[in-house]
Amino acid sequence: MADRAQELISHLLTHPDTSESDGTANELLKQYQRGSPIESLRALLFSSDDRIAGEAAWIASELPEGRSLLHDIGALLGHRSRKVRFWAIDCVHLWAGPSNGLELAAAAALVDDPDKAVRWKAMGFWAMASREQLAAALSNLRATDPESQYIDELTWLLGQKGTDSGEIIAALNGSDDRRRKIAAAAAYRLAAANNNLAPLRYATSLEDPDAVQFARDMLKRLSI
Repeated sequence: MADRAQELISHLLTHPDTSESDGTANELLKQYQRGSPIESLRALLFSSDDRIAGEAAWIASELPEGRSLLHDIGALLGHRSRKVRFWAIDCVHLWAGPSNGLELAAAAALVDDPDKAVRWKAMGFWAMASREQLAAALSNLRATDPESQYIDELTWLLGQKGTDSGEIIAALNGSDDRRRKIAAAAAYRLAAANNNLAPLRYATSLEDPDAVQFARDMLKRLSI
């Protein structure tokens, strides 16, 4: 089994032009799901070829038991490839616990990423991360970067205002671009927890394309 995984890894490294089309990545994922040691995925995650690194990040995001790679994935949250950053957020959400505040804070910061797909994925992180994960990110920032611009956002989302329908709508109407995105995430959290859909529906009427797209997608997720 491990030998087959190594064969697939070698194929991806030597044929990066086919990494997205020939099914090798899917077969490698199946090998990991069957028990092949996930540590071998590092060779692909840190490939100099962005296509290979992106496929590896996707494979990692599909593996609930991949926590041994969390530190590696944390280093990839700033990768030049948007595909790598996109899937790395999922890995952090899936694997990180209270002791991983550094990675959690780094994932949260991608809400300001220059790429719209990565911003959308980061909004999903703010919307679906556990309170423990968000609290760990906040604790890390307070200890390591007390001037961080994300401290106020995490405090707001975790506090009473981040669960108040009126306050969420007020933030959605505000001029602060980042707070508006965090408010859209808060609207989903409120809808998922209390079935209060008003703020999330309201977000679909905004002029902010990120918030509108996210709200529409989350309403579909809720099957509404």
